[in-house]
Amino acid sequence: MSQLELWSYTFRDTPIVTLAGAAARAGFRWITATPDQIAREGLSTVALRRAIEQQGIGLSAIDGLCTVLPGTPLYRKPGEPTLEHCLELATALGARLVNLVHIGGGPTPIDELAAAFAEACALAAGSAIELAIEFLPGTGIPDLPTCAAVVRASGASNGSILLDTWHLARGGGTVADLDADTAMLVGGLQLADRSPEQDRQPYVPMRGRKLPGEGALPLAEIVRRVLAARPDLPIGLEVLSDEMDELGPEAGSRRLVQACRAFCI
Repeated sequence: MSQLELWSYTFRDTPIVTLAGAAARAGFRWITATPDQIAREGLSTVALRRAIEQQGIGLSAIDGLCTVLPGTPLYRKPGEPTLEHCLELATALGARLVNLVHIGGGPTPIDELAAAFAEACALAAGSAIELAIEFLPGTGIPDLPTCAAVVRASGASNGSILLDTWHLARGGGTVADLDADTAMLVGGLQLADRSPEQDRQPYVPMRGRKLPGEGALPLAEIVRRVLAARPDLPIGLEVLSDEMDELGPEAGSRRLVQACRAFCI
């Protein structure tokens, strides 16, 4: 089984070092973190990296930067995390990826988004850090084709797509959207399952996601296509649900790994 990556928003209220220990014991190789979670830890980046790695695990991504892409309420807003800060965190903590989102954003011309993304990727050039855009329904980058168009138009070799299978399905996307050329653009995965009846239910942020194998999404085929193009990528999981909240990081991390093994990912 490929190396597993636990996206920290699954257990978003858990301190990062605590999460690292629980994830490592369950069999994960990587965790991620948001700038806010890192700040709450109250450690220097040197001490935090040492504490995470002492758990036998690494930190792979800085998640959820909202200030980079135009058309959002947080675009370059003073006091919010900046790309420069997140790149510093990624470098100090050994992360390979910084994830950008268009939270609260409305329709924005692709050329404007691409220009801003190209500028952001230029700041990361020369490092081993990749920038990804996560598409979310209800934003100005609502689906996989739009996200792919922005990344392609940017022309940035270190730019990529963050593919969340929950958002793919919620936005009406299918595995057919993930052709070989698009799969080459994927820089990160967040796996969660979804059932057809959920398409008729109101969307509740950070809730309702199912463990791999408990819904109807073709997760194994999605993973197969992505790894055929990018065999270096870890298999990321982000399952935001009442079940994960109730289980907590120790039992929840083990349950996530069990689901992946049962699902032959």
